[in-house]
Amino acid sequence: MHSIWKEPKWLIGGVAVVLFIVFLFVPFPLKNHQETEIEALLLTEKEEELMDNSASEASEQKETVVIVDVKGEVKNPGVYELTEGDRVKDAIEMAGGINAQGEENGVNLAERLYDEMVIYVPKEGEEVEFAGGGDKEGEKVDLNRADQTELETLPGIGPAKAEAIIRYREEHGLFQSPEEIKQVSGIGEKSFEQLQDLVTVR
Repeated sequence: MHSIWKEPKWLIGGVAVVLFIVFLFVPFPLKNHQETEIEALLLTEKEEELMDNSASEASEQKETVVIVDVKGEVKNPGVYELTEGDRVKDAIEMAGGINAQGEENGVNLAERLYDEMVIYVPKEGEEVEFAGGGDKEGEKVDLNRADQTELETLPGIGPAKAEAIIRYREEHGLFQSPEEIKQVSGIGEKSFEQLQDLVTVR
């Protein structure tokens, strides 16, 4: 009778040891599985972040590009690619700056750039029109390039209207035609009749 009861106890003890070992090792695969899920989630979030950054960079690359030709007394004359909204000053800096013979006062450094613009930096003492783009269509004032001083040379355009024209240009973009100046506050049909032969857009 003693040997009969002893054997089941041995078996029970063995089973208990096996179960204990299994209990110790079962959590590890579960833990590894959980870690794998967390790593996958983090990887997905990282991929989404990279995609967002790529989309943002692509959006920035959609900024309007303008090609300008920088001539005259600059260190590296040539054709340069900039962004709409940049100034003549930026284009000249890209061309290496004005050289020792150049006349900085002969250029409107604050003028906004536009596509196909020609920027001419004169020699010191050279007689030129004061404008960032240099050449003009006859004596007409370019509504897209003229500064306040140039605009005020037009009949009926004083400081307030000149400021209104510049503000309209900055808020709505370049004028598409001379007639668009009638959209500027204070300039109507009668004012345009005086201006139409004196202004242009490029």
